[in-house]
Amino acid sequence: MLAQGRIVFALVVALALSGCVGGGTEVMNQALSPALLQGEGPISQGGYRAGALSHDRAPSTLVMLSFSGGGKRSAAFGYGVLKGLRDYSVAIDGSQKRLLDTVDIMSSVSGGSFPAAYYGLYHDKIFTDFEKDFLDQDVESYIYGSYLLPWRFAKALFNPNYGTNDRMAEVYDNLMFHGATFADLKHVGRPLVSINATDVDTGLEFMFVQDQFDLICSDLLSYPVARAVAASNGFPILFNPITLKSYRPQCNGRVPAWIRADKDKDNPLSRTHELARSHSLYLDAERTKYVHLLDGGIADNLALRGITNMAMVLSGDIDDLGGRFDLGRIRRIVLISADGQAENDTATAKQIHLTGLGQLFNVVSGTQIDRYNYETMILARQQLDTLREAVKKERCEKGQHDADGLPCEDVQVFFAHLSLGGITDKEERERLAKIPTGLTIDAADVAQLVAAGEAQVKQSPDLAAFRDSLLPVGRPTG
Repeated sequence: MLAQGRIVFALVVALALSGCVGGGTEVMNQALSPALLQGEGPISQGGYRAGALSHDRAPSTLVMLSFSGGGKRSAAFGYGVLKGLRDYSVAIDGSQKRLLDTVDIMSSVSGGSFPAAYYGLYHDKIFTDFEKDFLDQDVESYIYGSYLLPWRFAKALFNPNYGTNDRMAEVYDNLMFHGATFADLKHVGRPLVSINATDVDTGLEFMFVQDQFDLICSDLLSYPVARAVAASNGFPILFNPITLKSYRPQCNGRVPAWIRADKDKDNPLSRTHELARSHSLYLDAERTKYVHLLDGGIADNLALRGITNMAMVLSGDIDDLGGRFDLGRIRRIVLISADGQAENDTATAKQIHLTGLGQLFNVVSGTQIDRYNYETMILARQQLDTLREAVKKERCEKGQHDADGLPCEDVQVFFAHLSLGGITDKEERERLAKIPTGLTIDAADVAQLVAAGEAQVKQSPDLAAFRDSLLPVGRPTG
């Protein structure tokens, strides 16, 4: 079976390289309605962004959750983390809550986008339906069929803008999303789910939130969730890019306030300046007419940089943060990383030659994608500290105290990295790390990965520290 799988994979890659199965992609994003445009602040009002979602949340906490890439292995592990957070009780604002119910923002790439988008649309329905709708499905058979079935070729031949990832978007929609758009995600409300892809023209992470779509003057609400997930999971070569059209000329030169301000523009080594500079590329209508999107793991396989960028902008523009969250109550900021990646297999370093297509794919994809994960985590932790100081400064300058009488300086941050690498049992860790990152894995492997995700939540010292820092139930809050 293994040899047959390799033969099929080689055929798939050969067909992809030959470009015989659709080289284009359907452009389905729409321009912003003139009624949504405004002159100050965000380019548009409302839409799918944090400030426009329902505010049924725990006011004293800001909780963010990221899902890494890594195919169905990461999807299963991330699903296990969701189950663990569902069963993890914390005392917030005078009452017991599920930690899952306190999450404000989710960020995801590649395989992690499947549980993130599913939870964003269906919430607790994920715990009854996600396994049969996705984890138990042989998704790779659809990939092979997209290349090897003649009637799939015919559709591509008659429509030059129909490509392999357009086909996969249809598959994901049929299996899980059933025509849902970001308007449906907005209707469900919090948490904000940022599905992230990589802009192959710039190398930047591209977030499916309205703040990002504002840069190309496009409306995210009408966009299908399945296509965002397909873009996020679009492995290079195997899938064609998902393409968006820029409607920038229709925005009449409007620029987001955070780019326009660029308080560190005279410092070329400032991260906030580089963020503003790089995203300004989308504002040049002549330079950026289309945005081509592939796997989000290329830019950031931990899905942390999108959250880090949000925190970076919010730290520099505290008024924007105040418009999205109640600064007078925030005392705990938590970032949880659900990381279903495995450590790189360095066995090839013992060989004189790299032989076989699989080894080369691992070098150019997995090894390079994972190379900067450690630096990404350091950056995320540093940005949490910066955000904490910005919130603390704002609270104290305004003399803000919580209704429970706690001082303005009482702001703490926590970073919980939940990963396969954190499994203490060496045999179990190595066994799970060997599970492939494709979109079809055995049911027994799925069950083990889900259990591992749940266990990482229960055993996390960082989540325990967060829980212990909260007010006990029964203490007056006002």
